[in-house]
Amino acid sequence: MATATRTLGRPQIAPRVTVQEPGVFKRMWKHRADYLYVFPAIFAMGIVILYPLVEMFRLSFYYTSPYGGAQKFVGFDNYAEAVSDEHFGLVVKNTLVWTAASTIFALLIGLVAAIIVSRPLFARGLVRGILIIPWIISATTAAFIWKWMYNADFGIISWILIRFHLIEKPLKFIDGTDFVLPSIIVANVWKEFPFAMIMLIAGLQTIPEQLYSAAKVDGAGRWRRFTEITLPQLSPILLVTSLLLVFANMNAFTFVWVLTGGGPVYRSAIFVTQVYSQAFVGSPHFELASAMGVILFLILMVFAVFYVWLFNRQSRTSHVVEDEEEGGLALLNVTNAE
Repeated sequence: MATATRTLGRPQIAPRVTVQEPGVFKRMWKHRADYLYVFPAIFAMGIVILYPLVEMFRLSFYYTSPYGGAQKFVGFDNYAEAVSDEHFGLVVKNTLVWTAASTIFALLIGLVAAIIVSRPLFARGLVRGILIIPWIISATTAAFIWKWMYNADFGIISWILIRFHLIEKPLKFIDGTDFVLPSIIVANVWKEFPFAMIMLIAGLQTIPEQLYSAAKVDGAGRWRRFTEITLPQLSPILLVTSLLLVFANMNAFTFVWVLTGGGPVYRSAIFVTQVYSQAFVGSPHFELASAMGVILFLILMVFAVFYVWLFNRQSRTSHVVEDEEEGGLALLNVTNAE
């Protein structure tokens, strides 16, 4: 009778089989019945969001008289007129400076605050609560607070600077052309950094403490632990947070409009405030506002596509890591059994 034998040794690992995930439309069709539950919400969003979007695209190709009358198809003439406007270059420059500076400084301050409040700290919960206040305040309320503090006649900021003999007379933070853009950027960073702090606190809590312990044993200092452990581990959160801040800053209409209204002399005008000005301030030009709105929409779509791609990539990466961990545990169990 034949005797079954087994050679003990290194267990054989089956080759990984890559299964291609179905596309978005296939998954939607598979779960088509589930969409019936959210159809009322989708229908309401279609009316509130989709119809104005389609109408904006349509109006951008027509000339609309501010005094009424029939519309006239003009093709891309509205886009050409919007781009050739004498203030278009300044608006684009302001938008880039506003978005980049607000995003970078909000991330930096949010990262510092997240690291501080993640450490053992007296009354840490109270400190976190105080730091989150700027984010939960409405944009209109925060803008009026900063507008009062920036006031050249009775603003508290100029009063403090004069009291400490740093300046001789009040500064026109938002009433003049020299400091208006940096001033609203400072106010916007104050409003946004708590959001970055919350996102990064969540990221810091996912970093294994064993990494820091091993780095301390190897003699790594604080800066080296920060650059070689904290930053690499936080890089996905930093990238996602920066993209979300870019979306928020490019659409930050309320904060800028309440503070300065885009002035003085277009020195604080950004894309979204210029769209509003073209449509509702002075003689309305809905066709130019629609053309500029389409340009802004296409720019944001590029960031949105990149954000979705990044989110799906990180999701697939996390699944691969989980599969490898499960495979490692299974391999360990087989080895121990043998």
